[in-house]
Amino acid sequence: MSIKPMDFQVLYPKTTELSKTYNDEANKNQAVHQQQAEANRDRIDHSMKQVVARENVQGGRVNEKQQKDNNKQNEKKKKQKNNGENTPRIDIRI
Repeated sequence: MSIKPMDFQVLYPKTTELSKTYNDEANKNQAVHQQQAEANRDRIDHSMKQVVARENVQGGRVNEKQQKDNNKQNEKKKKQKNNGENTPRIDIRI
């Protein structure tokens, strides 16, 4: 099957049109994939920030509670030391 010059006049415009269609479709697919990747990246970043924010809040609450408990224990120890130092003891064995 040989291609005659007259056939070239019909085929050449169709090949450029067809290649343009394929390129447009490839670019469209690439743009869709890029948008999906960016949306996924944004969603992951957002979810990571939420988890970190929750951990910081919970950690702060635990630290505050621990500090209060430690302060209470330290105050009790100081009071016990002060009470013990104010009253002298004399140990006598018979």
